[in-house]
Amino acid sequence: MIEPCSHSEAASCTLPSSRQVGILLDQAENLCDRRNLRFTKLRKQVLELVCRAEQPVGAYQLLDELRDSGRSAAPPTVYRALDFLLEQGLIHRLATNNTYLACAHPLHPHAAVFLVCSRCGHTQEVHTGGVIAELEHQAEPFNFEISHASVEVTGLCAQCRKTG
Repeated sequence: MIEPCSHSEAASCTLPSSRQVGILLDQAENLCDRRNLRFTKLRKQVLELVCRAEQPVGAYQLLDELRDSGRSAAPPTVYRALDFLLEQGLIHRLATNNTYLACAHPLHPHAAVFLVCSRCGHTQEVHTGGVIAELEHQAEPFNFEISHASVEVTGLCAQCRKTG
């Protein structure tokens, strides 16, 4: 059984602001220390770039940003760093467009629902245990145990709806 976020049913969790990036990096480092994992300079740098991105970011965009900062990295290196960050619950991957965004609550493993604006790409992570509970209920007759769930809902954000 997967755990929904400990927030209320309709609670919304915003992505990290610039001032929260340092806190998230410290949390990531502490988490890795507790798990006896190496939080390498590259992993930290990739996480920081994902946290600072205003919208979900792709691996090749991250690669370009790393190169712009003077770091030479190959695509497999960036993908390995992203895989590590995903496995540790520090970031999420949006399957529809193969992009990554920082997890709003990395210390609390959870399933999330993403509201993705199909026009501007703005993505909001929301937590709703009801959706996850319903998925688990639907999986029961098939004797299927869900180990991970990520739901992506596309539509128009308030800003895009306002601008028509």
